[in-house]
Amino acid sequence: MRIRGLAVASKEQLPELPGVPTLAETYPGFSATWFAIVAPPKTPPEIAAKLSHAIAEILKLPDVATKFKELSCTSVGNSPVEMAAFLKEETERWHKVIATADIKPE
Repeated sequence: MRIRGLAVASKEQLPELPGVPTLAETYPGFSATWFAIVAPPKTPPEIAAKLSHAIAEILKLPDVATKFKELSCTSVGNSPVEMAAFLKEETERWHKVIATADIKPE
């Protein structure tokens, strides 16, 4: 039995799946796969920055980088400001999708 990948949901093609396009190549701007580590909303900025820096350093460790690659994940290590902007964009984008599709909770 053979399986053919149609697309990946990441922003870029995965080296582990050569020739499999991204969904964004068919649907420009599409990206729906991400993970984040977040702190509580009222965390002092200096603490958030310290945590962010520590996590970014951990993501650079060879064994951590290898594990991410094995899982076909790309680590980024954004700053708290960059992550807040990303979360705002994602919230707005998915709000539009939900409204356009008239999705209602059951």
